[in-house]
Amino acid sequence: MRNVFLIIILLPILLYSKIIYAASLEEINKRGALRICALFDRLPFSSRDTQNRGFQIELAEEIAKELNVDLEITWLRYRFHARKAGCDMMMEAVSRKNDDKNKRDIEGAKPLTRASDSEKKTFPPKVSIPIIRMETYLVGPEYLVIGKTSLKSIKDMNIGVMRGTWAHMLMQKAQIKYRTKFITEEELIQGVADGEVDAAFISSPQYWWFLKNNPSIFLAAIRDFDFTRDVSLNVGVLIRGADENTINRINEVLQHLLETNVIQNIYSSYGIEYVAPR
Repeated sequence: MRNVFLIIILLPILLYSKIIYAASLEEINKRGALRICALFDRLPFSSRDTQNRGFQIELAEEIAKELNVDLEITWLRYRFHARKAGCDMMMEAVSRKNDDKNKRDIEGAKPLTRASDSEKKTFPPKVSIPIIRMETYLVGPEYLVIGKTSLKSIKDMNIGVMRGTWAHMLMQKAQIKYRTKFITEEELIQGVADGEVDAAFISSPQYWWFLKNNPSIFLAAIRDFDFTRDVSLNVGVLIRGADENTINRINEVLQHLLETNVIQNIYSSYGIEYVAPR
């Protein structure tokens, strides 16, 4: 079994070091390792925990296996540090043709990465083919959320949202009472369970992961809430500094992993209901 090298990049180094660009497939093969960046302690997405590594880490291991190289993981605290860490990939990025013109953070399922809008680089970051559709649910006790599918229906509720998401901006625009005190989605959904808020907008992976780990707590999910725009997102991986040959090879690997149900099974092992991209 291939070794997985764990590299922790300290904050001062990230802040003051120059940007290191990622490598082509030829250089990845030469070094014998695929380098990815991941956020630590962020289950079900990624974690340094050797037992529950997160579905992003397991997917990265499968990609490295297909490329016949080892996997090197640079653990980050914040996503924007990735551009200074010299990673070949971030394991989560919005994959869509028509992006918001002003590059605003309009996602309803955080945290996600965008490809850079800079055209000055020889090989700017690119997003792979989509591998899953990430949805946003209104989550809360069944008696509070059943039938709540519109902004009007939650006017009298105290709603939890992650700061900077489309759901957050929607609550502001609609003048609905909301709370953004929660730092992570894990804290947010626990706040719903503890009654700190009536309900919250939660990404689908976090909702299913919570149910898997809290079988005695039932929180209902409204999956057809009318956000006034589509906040369900096709998600792929972010490929940094890669030429066309590298991007094509990674897409081939991802397509193979989808066709053989490897990706679907990884998500299922974390209790996550897989929704195919469209």
